[in-house]
Amino acid sequence: MSRQTPRKARHARQPSNLIPAIYDYESDAAAFHASYAPPPPRTNTELNVSVLQRYLPSIQAILSIAANAVVYTFDSNSESWDKSGIEGTIFVCAQSSLPDTHQPRACVFVLNRRALDNLVVDLARVSHVEIAGELVILKVEGDWEEGDKVIGLWIHNDKDETREINGAMIQESWKVARSTATTEEQDLEAGAEAGPAMQAIGRRLSLSDLFGQQQERQPAN
Repeated sequence: MSRQTPRKARHARQPSNLIPAIYDYESDAAAFHASYAPPPPRTNTELNVSVLQRYLPSIQAILSIAANAVVYTFDSNSESWDKSGIEGTIFVCAQSSLPDTHQPRACVFVLNRRALDNLVVDLARVSHVEIAGELVILKVEGDWEEGDKVIGLWIHNDKDETREINGAMIQESWKVARSTATTEEQDLEAGAEAGPAMQAIGRRLSLSDLFGQQQERQPAN
């Protein structure tokens, strides 16, 4: 005798209001992408400004840049140049004016790749700029205790006229910042202006810090 094929159990039909919704993911994705416009890509200059503003929020624009610079300090006793231990990308930057003033400001910013200490030189506090051979020499005013200090910037000439362009921009920016700044404004700028990155991991070197580090590295007589 042949065996009868067992009947399949009938499934109860679900009411229409209990049937789970079925999503057309491809249609939904297409609609989402059509309504979402991604932000335009940022240029290298915009990215660099954003990074620098994390250290110094007053920076508004980069006037010139060089991939590598080495900072030297001048030892007046031996009349020689000593490496400060600071080197990295150098930026000549325009800054926003101080509150209640419309005076232009500018600085030289060396983003140190060897340590967390970054060098920021307010050009309004520079009394003299000179280009001597491969060095851009800055005489920076100190307070009455430490006196003026002399810094030399050696800028790597990675492209034609990189050194000349940055040296000229430092000179021109210094002339503008120096001619319009007052002593009171210079003192305000020397205050503790620091962005979140400077507060968290970086530090803005003072003149005493910069020259003090150099003295610590020199062997005792």
